[in-house]
Amino acid sequence: MSRISSRESSPEGELKHKRSQNYFSFKHREPTPEEEEKQEEERQKEAERRRRKRQRKRRLEKEIFITMHVAAILQRPEFLLKLARALMMFGAPTHRLEALIQATGRVLDMNVSCVHLPGVMLLSFNDDTTRTSETKFLKQPQALDLERLQDVHAVYNAVIHDKTGVKDASDRLDEIMRGRSRYRALIAIIIGGLCSAFITPISFSGSFLDAMLAFPLGCLLVLIQQLASRNELFTHVFEIVVALLLSFISAALAATNRVCYAAVASGSILLILPGFIVLTGALELASRNIISGSVRLMYAVIYSLFLGFGLAIGGEFYTAITGQKVIGIGLTNGLTCPVHDDNGPWWQQQASPWWAFLCVPGFSFALSLRNQAPWNRKEFVVMILISCAGWATNHFSSLKFVNRTDIIAMLGALVVGVCGNLYGRFIGQGMSFVVMVTGILFQVPSSINGLLSFASLANTGQDSYSAGFNIAEQLIEVSIGLTVGLFIAAVITNPFESRRRGYGLFSF
Repeated sequence: MSRISSRESSPEGELKHKRSQNYFSFKHREPTPEEEEKQEEERQKEAERRRRKRQRKRRLEKEIFITMHVAAILQRPEFLLKLARALMMFGAPTHRLEALIQATGRVLDMNVSCVHLPGVMLLSFNDDTTRTSETKFLKQPQALDLERLQDVHAVYNAVIHDKTGVKDASDRLDEIMRGRSRYRALIAIIIGGLCSAFITPISFSGSFLDAMLAFPLGCLLVLIQQLASRNELFTHVFEIVVALLLSFISAALAATNRVCYAAVASGSILLILPGFIVLTGALELASRNIISGSVRLMYAVIYSLFLGFGLAIGGEFYTAITGQKVIGIGLTNGLTCPVHDDNGPWWQQQASPWWAFLCVPGFSFALSLRNQAPWNRKEFVVMILISCAGWATNHFSSLKFVNRTDIIAMLGALVVGVCGNLYGRFIGQGMSFVVMVTGILFQVPSSINGLLSFASLANTGQDSYSAGFNIAEQLIEVSIGLTVGLFIAAVITNPFESRRRGYGLFSF
């Protein structure tokens, strides 16, 4: 102990002891009040700076939200207007337009009401908070364009499933509506000729020669149609003038005793038949759209009278000018034309049923192109297959139900509707309408037989106008059969409404 105490009491030990005290006292030195006050001020300034930064950020986010919210509110009605115009422009099913627009409005959280009339749609946007409403008026003629209709449906489907915004969807609709048709004038003329040539042997009992002569007449029809669209005055008499001209040319060809007037005249005016108009009107009536459906049906009746009147005038003019009787003017589908000689050359004989293996897919192909269907998409092959299935059903049911066009049309439409709706439900993302159009239009040509009867009765001096109303009755019978078949197919394939798959049924 004495040794340790002596060391600590030595000068060196005292120096080390003082240094250690100074070291620990420096390391754990308490801050002075001035330093504490200064540090507190710095902490307060930093906290204030952070608080102001958070406030500026929240205020900026709120301003951005308000701006975007107001912009979105203003863009929603604009998108609905563009969607309605695009659907009308490219031939969407008219009896489902109101349901599609209202369903889209519900998805966008908008209170919208709409009324559709032929070529016109009224949309009313209601604001429950301010108790005000705004009504918009759209006027848009309708035409089938299956390619752009597919694009419009893709935009609609993306919006209702929250895959794209309203602004981007509106820009995409503008791009689609400003676009041009896939097939230009010259190609459209050739497609029209192919439609007439392929349909003549299988629907109007024509020969190979009749089909070849129907090709240029079908091209002439499309050419006149394109020229008439540039002159508003000529569009008012387009149907009568074209039917008169083609009937006159068909009568002149039939004077050679090698061509059947009924087959050539039927095939040549195929593309201006009112069958689709009658079908649309019947579908709207069945959907309780009474005003629109009644207007379309009455228009189709008058339209069919125009066509029958033009055919009658054409045959009458040729007979009056040349004094020759037109052979085959009173024939209808299923009857053998006198100029079709079974012992004659093959090209003058009535086409064999085996021609259907070539003509049915060929007509389905040409009619799909006529409706602007894109050939490089998978739906193109599907619509041809469904059309062939519908024709086969129509053909074999006609052997069992003779002279019952309504039952035959119903069975054909049922097969087309079931196939198309199943494809749209499980594979095509709701695109049932596009793949069904060709098959449904294939059921229509049988209704042209009444127009030829109209021309026959007119040339024999009978009451042609009463015959014209019989034609309208036959057209309506076919459309009623198609309507019943399509609605039964829709119920079979969509027995329960499924919101998971989308809003609104895009089908017949």
